[in-house]
Amino acid sequence: MKKETVYPEWVQEQRVKGTTVKKVGNTYYLYKRTSKRIPGKKYPQSVDKYIGIITPDGVIERKKQMLATTSIRVKEYGFSKAVWESCPDDWKKAVGVGWEDKLACMIMKSSPESYLCVDRDIRSEEELCFSVSSQEGMLSRRFFKKYGIDLSRLESLKNIYLVYIEDKAFVSEISEEQMELLKQISVSLEYK
Repeated sequence: MKKETVYPEWVQEQRVKGTTVKKVGNTYYLYKRTSKRIPGKKYPQSVDKYIGIITPDGVIERKKQMLATTSIRVKEYGFSKAVWESCPDDWKKAVGVGWEDKLACMIMKSSPESYLCVDRDIRSEEELCFSVSSQEGMLSRRFFKKYGIDLSRLESLKNIYLVYIEDKAFVSEISEEQMELLKQISVSLEYK
């Protein structure tokens, strides 16, 4: 004999034909119930589709937020931010005026999808009249001198992204190995 569950009156009011209620803890959930024939089964099988939470004031329906993919952008963040933030002062001094433009150009050449291109107009190597490869060599040596690690190790940070959704930005997941590398060069990837 099947036992019928007795719900409070305010829950029963929401339980109309074609719906079912499930209680989890002290919360009541409303589902649309249909059935479906499955080959090999003797009876039709129940199919429940979530509608919302039942409260004394009524049903709070689940709201699906539709978001156009044109409002989502993903940019490389980890490598670019790490190189930018940890760039040794003696390299900046040696390069002199315009080091920011040259560093941005070097980063963009290594990581074309960098977040740096979002807020900045990146000038080319030719416009800046310098050689990226020779500056990368000098930067790598100064980087090793300051941090004791090769600049190429930062390549592993290229799969940390900045995800823009409409007017908000989020940093993607960071592995423990990447976190250790960031600590070693004293860089935080918090986005403001």
